[in-house]
Amino acid sequence: MTSTTFAPDELFDVAAMPSTAKIVHHVLACWPDHGKFLRASFAERLPRLLQTTETISEMIIRLGATVQKGIDGLAEDYRFLCEQIVYPEELYFRRHGEYRLQHFEDALEQVYANAPFMTRYMHGLLVSDAMWVNHASALDHLAHIYLPRVADGARHLEVGPGHGLLMCLALRSRQIAYFEGWDISETSLSHTRQALNLLDSEGQVALKRRDLFSTEVRSRANAGLFDSIVLSEVLEHVEQPLIALKTLYHLSRPGGLVWVNVPANAPAPDHLFLLRDPAQAAALVKEAGFEVEATAMFPQAGVSIDRAVRQRLAVSCIVVGRKPR
Repeated sequence: MTSTTFAPDELFDVAAMPSTAKIVHHVLACWPDHGKFLRASFAERLPRLLQTTETISEMIIRLGATVQKGIDGLAEDYRFLCEQIVYPEELYFRRHGEYRLQHFEDALEQVYANAPFMTRYMHGLLVSDAMWVNHASALDHLAHIYLPRVADGARHLEVGPGHGLLMCLALRSRQIAYFEGWDISETSLSHTRQALNLLDSEGQVALKRRDLFSTEVRSRANAGLFDSIVLSEVLEHVEQPLIALKTLYHLSRPGGLVWVNVPANAPAPDHLFLLRDPAQAAALVKEAGFEVEATAMFPQAGVSIDRAVRQRLAVSCIVVGRKPR
């Protein structure tokens, strides 16, 4: 067996995880050399995380129904993400010690306005939620650590719901009574609406076009609207992350919870805010006014958290905050 060979049944029960095995099969069919990475990624997953991975994979396959070439297309776009998007940005980050872009206008012009590029980018990120252990671990934390702490009858908001995976996990929570999703882009909301429809969740979530930096959102009428707020992989896309978090504080009820997921040292073509040290994530949430109740750090596959911090490698940083009563 070569160093790049990877067979799913070596590390998980294929019969119990058919959707995950299917995605792995399609990824390796178009990218055999990715086996070494996948071996490292799946070797670290304990039973609960494997179960969460299968849940994520089931949703990815359902969302793949609208993609040209189906799962094959998703797998090809995942390879495109890794080789043509992340790798060049990683090279720039290593050479210059900063992200390539710092301003939203540049990201809008170079990334968001390029529809074909954005389609492949988003497809690749969707697959990464199952294939990258740090991404899967973040969703597992949401499902099994954060959501059980949310109060009964809660009003729940997700800012930037994207593919709808996190919202669907929240929809399984018995405590939450009301669900809302915000995005600055009507196009993004349309994609979320389509995704929720494919995942049998359309109509259960009120999707609204909102800008966290607008005076309307920060008005007195919106104070204390939500008991639970999720902000996942959004802060790295804004120039003023502290203002965004202070807006969440304004929107939270006293005693309300926030779940923040922000990557450290994770270059991408539309990442603007560079979190250099994972510990800064909790400090930022605290500076916004929240009490920090829990944190978690999930490094990239095959890397310890100590090594990730030392070598400034990608880490998914989770912070659970509570607004004081």
